[in-house]
Amino acid sequence: MKKSNSTYGKIMLALALGFSFAAEATNNTFTLTDSGKAAIERQQEDSATKLQQELLGQYADINALTATNLRQAYITLLENVRSKHATWTDQDWAKAQAVVNKLDAKKNTLEKQLGVDDKGKIKLLQGELRTLETKADAKD
Repeated sequence: MKKSNSTYGKIMLALALGFSFAAEATNNTFTLTDSGKAAIERQQEDSATKLQQELLGQYADINALTATNLRQAYITLLENVRSKHATWTDQDWAKAQAVVNKLDAKKNTLEKQLGVDDKGKIKLLQGELRTLETKADAKD
């Protein structure tokens, strides 16, 4: 009977260690997955920041824009979109749209300081941007 109790104890110990190991392995998998997700998110943010720099050039720091140079920022954006959009994927368009949304938010904060000519020109540029994106969607 002594041997069977000893054997039973060893089996229980082995099972407990096995469960412990499995739980730890699962925990590590989730940790790796979470850090992997964070790395992917950082990579996407870096990619979006890079595209913002490419599209806006010297106007890439959207927070620093003023009513005086906002119109030129939109013009620079549109010129760069025109030259690059032919090879863009849906992901590229999504990143570009994020840049446009940031620029539009800045425009909304400066709205009262913008002249009528600037407001009109910006509206035309926004319309052309939407047209280019819609044209790209139609090709897909």
